[in-house]
Amino acid sequence: MGKGAYTVLQQLLKNLNKTVVEAYTIGVVISFFDIVIVLQAFFLTLIVSIALTIYTLQSKKDLSQLGLFVFAGLCVLLGAGLLQLFLQSPGMEIVIAAAGAILFSLFIIYDTHMMMHKLSPEEYILATINLYLDIINLFLHILRFLNSRK
Repeated sequence: MGKGAYTVLQQLLKNLNKTVVEAYTIGVVISFFDIVIVLQAFFLTLIVSIALTIYTLQSKKDLSQLGLFVFAGLCVLLGAGLLQLFLQSPGMEIVIAAAGAILFSLFIIYDTHMMMHKLSPEEYILATINLYLDIINLFLHILRFLNSRK
């Protein structure tokens, strides 16, 4: 086996390990929720993701300016999450979960637009990872929102 093939194999195994660890982590998180809430969150995430993708693909607007807004929103959400870590307010939990779901919905719009109009075909891995993380985060925030309403 040549050095190039060994490097490719090594990278594939490294990526596989990351995927397995992330799947395991999400599985552990989901195990703390009721199965009905998990299924509701899954189907809501599926519907929202498809609807936002269709909207973005048919939209004629330049959505690339959305990047600064969603990044600022992510910073605010991170700060609110750190504050919630110490204050433990049930009302704040609902607000953070709803704001996170809205924010990652905007990230799906932004990243889909970037994938279609700004990124080159060679950057398909980056585009795929961005959309994957957006959808996972949307799912987790919808899950938190539905669970906090109980």
